[in-house]
Amino acid sequence: MINGKRAALFLATWYCVWWVGQPSAPALGFRNPDQGAAATAQGEAFIAQADDASAAYYNPAGLTQLTGTEVAAGSYLLFRDVQFRAPGGRDDMSKFDFLPHLYAASDFGLERWRFGLAVNVPYGLSVDWGRTGPFAYLVTEANLMVLNLAPVVAYRLTDELSLGAGLNIYYGDVFQKFEYSPLIPGSRFRFDGDGVGVGATVGLRWQPHHQHALALVYRSPFRIEFDGRARTFNAGPFTTAASASATFQFPQSLAVGYAFWPNPKLKLETNIEWTNWDLLNTVRLRSANPIISGDPRSTVPFHWEDSFFYEFGVQYRMTDEWVLRGGYIFSENSVPDRTFGPLVPDSDRHVFSIGVGFEHSRLSLDVAYQYSLSEDRTVPATNPIGAAGRWESDAHAIILTGTIRF
Repeated sequence: MINGKRAALFLATWYCVWWVGQPSAPALGFRNPDQGAAATAQGEAFIAQADDASAAYYNPAGLTQLTGTEVAAGSYLLFRDVQFRAPGGRDDMSKFDFLPHLYAASDFGLERWRFGLAVNVPYGLSVDWGRTGPFAYLVTEANLMVLNLAPVVAYRLTDELSLGAGLNIYYGDVFQKFEYSPLIPGSRFRFDGDGVGVGATVGLRWQPHHQHALALVYRSPFRIEFDGRARTFNAGPFTTAASASATFQFPQSLAVGYAFWPNPKLKLETNIEWTNWDLLNTVRLRSANPIISGDPRSTVPFHWEDSFFYEFGVQYRMTDEWVLRGGYIFSENSVPDRTFGPLVPDSDRHVFSIGVGFEHSRLSLDVAYQYSLSEDRTVPATNPIGAAGRWESDAHAIILTGTIRF
């Protein structure tokens, strides 16, 4: 018989080993909503259900439904393809990335209190356009990873109403590369930086009747100052290296959800989530070295707009061991034409998902497949970044989460 604590330790160790050195991946802008297989299979319409350890991230108030201790770990594996077509040039980017997640939850023998931990990557982007395409002097490669470490607590006020809250400690790591100057062949630029930010999450779950549940989840904004080093290579008299930093504002969000159980086997849920991207304006790379700070590419205008996720999910329990799931998301575009570029080629997206869950004794495995189709977008010639043209993209993903209960 498997010792539960040893198995949990194995899962945590496996997660940490898998994580080291792995890139992050964008999904729906560069926010990553896909943080657990059961939720992703239901189109992320999960906050009113929130009945497994991933509630530590999705809605900490949902932890009050759990008893004993659970440890869950898994990963989101994504393959995406982006195509750019314009009279003056064309480019394609095909990329494979994955994002891990780890959750733990326990009641510690208490009746009304629950405690949890979430470790995941809620924000990230990863692009690689190569050194010979039309965007070589804007971005050849870039990576942003924001790791979230969130201890959470939940309390059941009544049999129907629960509250939850968590402290979010974010560690961010970023780098960006581009070709420095067409007048100096082989010249390149690179910035590497990292930093820490702090935020909070609060959640509410109210189930006034066994067939109906309502939920509310708020995530606070946070800021990370990325401190690091900027360098130019093979740039003749412009070759230099110096300390540099950039401050990045991440958005607040608010989600509301409603779940309905027509019968004990079937659950339907819908969520609406607002993301305050309007907080993301201009990011400037600061340095005492004028070669770095004076480069116009050291200022990146975002000026994004607030947007919504519209999420719908269904879950059907076939037997005590097997569960089927399906879902759909419509994600509004946040990037206006005037600041659209190859760093985050966003557009309105339709995201479809299906999944299955298997549970036996203290072990369970959830698997989901997801297909994301971006609406074709034509960026007008007035775009000042050089991204005018037609953009098309889609993505395939698989997410797996394994859980041990003891």
